[in-house]
Amino acid sequence: MPKSPLRHAALFGAASLLLLLGACGGGGGGSTPPAAPPAPPAGACDGASVFVVADASLPAGKTAGAAIGGCSAPLANLQWTQTAGPAVTLLADKTQTISFDPPQAGTYSFTVRYSEGNGPLQTRNVTITATATPTTSRVSVRTDQAVRAGGSVSLRAWETYAAGDSLAANGISWQQVEGPTVSLDTTDARRPLFTAPAVARDTLLRFRVTLRTAQGTTDTDEALVLVENYAQAPSGSNAFAFRGLHVSRTYAYRPGGPFAANLVPCTYDAALQYTSAANNTLCPLSALPFLHQTTGGAVPTTAQIMDRLVVSHDWMGQVFEQFLNSGLASDDMKRMFNGVTAVVIGAAVRPSFYYALTGAIYLDASNFWITPAQRDVINERPDFRSDFDRDLQYSGLWRYTQNNQSIFLAFPPNLRTERPLDYLLREAGWLIYHELGHAADFLPPAVRGGLNNSLTAWDNIAPRFSARQLPSDLLDAQLGLTSSPMRALAQVKFQLGPQSNPNTVIGGFTYQQLTAITPQQAAGFFSGDRASDEYSYSTTYEDIAMLIEEFLMQRNHAFRRDVAITDKITAGSTGNNLIVRWGQRGRIGETAVRPRVQQVVQQLTPWVLAADPNAIAAIPAPLAMRPGESWNANLVLPAPPPGPMGAASARLPALSFEEDRMLLARALGGPPGGLLALDAPAGSTGYRPFGHWTPNDRWLEGLRRR
Repeated sequence: MPKSPLRHAALFGAASLLLLLGACGGGGGGSTPPAAPPAPPAGACDGASVFVVADASLPAGKTAGAAIGGCSAPLANLQWTQTAGPAVTLLADKTQTISFDPPQAGTYSFTVRYSEGNGPLQTRNVTITATATPTTSRVSVRTDQAVRAGGSVSLRAWETYAAGDSLAANGISWQQVEGPTVSLDTTDARRPLFTAPAVARDTLLRFRVTLRTAQGTTDTDEALVLVENYAQAPSGSNAFAFRGLHVSRTYAYRPGGPFAANLVPCTYDAALQYTSAANNTLCPLSALPFLHQTTGGAVPTTAQIMDRLVVSHDWMGQVFEQFLNSGLASDDMKRMFNGVTAVVIGAAVRPSFYYALTGAIYLDASNFWITPAQRDVINERPDFRSDFDRDLQYSGLWRYTQNNQSIFLAFPPNLRTERPLDYLLREAGWLIYHELGHAADFLPPAVRGGLNNSLTAWDNIAPRFSARQLPSDLLDAQLGLTSSPMRALAQVKFQLGPQSNPNTVIGGFTYQQLTAITPQQAAGFFSGDRASDEYSYSTTYEDIAMLIEEFLMQRNHAFRRDVAITDKITAGSTGNNLIVRWGQRGRIGETAVRPRVQQVVQQLTPWVLAADPNAIAAIPAPLAMRPGESWNANLVLPAPPPGPMGAASARLPALSFEEDRMLLARALGGPPGGLLALDAPAGSTGYRPFGHWTPNDRWLEGLRRR
């Protein structure tokens, strides 16, 4: 049976609690614009300092939720604890909203501890009753959540069908039923998207999903989204480190660690500003030093790395620690963490990036989930680059391979599939090497002995940046890339996106000229130069990070990287019919690229060549792909021999259309990761206020132009 939308409110004294019991923990509204929602509950904060909203009763098999909001001050030190009922796991127990799936009928009780601003700790109690699981078709929404104002939000409808039943035509619709009106993007009916509105205080939004089935069943569920009142950095002020970008709630994973109190204020706070060395709110290294200053440059222990970890949910820290302790992370990877002040893993970080202002790396949590429940808390908004190349006539793809198989697997969101821990090396290893490569570029091992603790991370880096003495600067000056068409195309694909004026000049070419370049022409431009990937043309910093990433993935894990120029991906493209026009496996072994790898490894990971002077010479020559054959067919390199044995060796895993498209989407994505949407209409993927520029890119570009 559907949850009741009715709510009951009890008002207490001036410093007391407003408890709103009603329906949440489900979904909301259709592909058509939602009806105007009712006003928020009258007097929700009248005479109260906080309010709590929770499901009163719902069937087991749906998602339950509860939230606490502040009326006059931000809430901090949050901790939800279950006090009664069958045990459930609360993956968001340090946020303002919890969500869980009741495993059976029963009464579930919780206590939430919190403080208002810097005030004393207080507690409130919540009880949710789960009734028997219905046998009819039903829908649930994953997941109730809290988000700061301006943040992107995704919800997901999850259907369960009775025997013989199925979804009716247009059988999933959404409606907003409470809170300030938002614009719901229901391009994917199972995954609506919206941006949290600006609010003057913590504010409740509620959404309802309706399921209609072929057998005539109608079911509804509702989702609660608590929007936190948090002042994001203004987009118009260059002084703010995170100007125009969303900073989500995070905390130090180890609250008793030596740097716990400084991790978030020093690395992920919207109030951080920098105008000059004498006028900024960044932290000096005395407050948050680089890890190298703790280890002396030796391979860090897992504990030393974990002392620098910031997360939005505890499970991210737990999985990351398991990864470091499992033996999957190489000593090269661990040693490269010496170049950062902190590691931030967040459900709303997308794309991943390194930031020279703070000395930290910021990683998208979608690379780290193991269980479906962990995946549920990660925002699903596609990377805003999804339609950047829509007008170009070719596609550029990449993947890592081992034994003629892609190391990547597809995990469709409609399946509750777990990922083994060792898969995280494939999912996140390349990303970690890439972002740590940026860190080593801006603070190479050779200069870490002369850091000034009275200065910020950036002020220790700035003199070498200004003098163009970063390893990426030296690589560009001595062995730089030469293809001007590829540089211009990279500006479109990774920074600017589609242009409305065909005469707009980009890198010396009009947009019309760039959109006329054929796959064969792009293949010639790229193969005749010495980049390891198209992304290398976006900035010199990405160029060097791509080289060290590919080298360390191949050296430490025997994963060889494919790069290819193909025909344009269209709505009907799969890996089996997308034709390769040029491609290589292991391009870092190419004669023109190998000297660049030598220089990069010497600068960023000098211990590698100290231990093995022939490490670069040992890189095998690349394997050529077969032009005219498909992306999937080119997994087997070189070509399989004729006969039954060759046919057996060329047999590829059977993929559904959805799985194949998911793998194509990740093959098309830029190296910092993110969820691309191949099937989204142009412009439907939402905001891109600064193109692909990460905070680091925008900050450095601003400096270069001064």
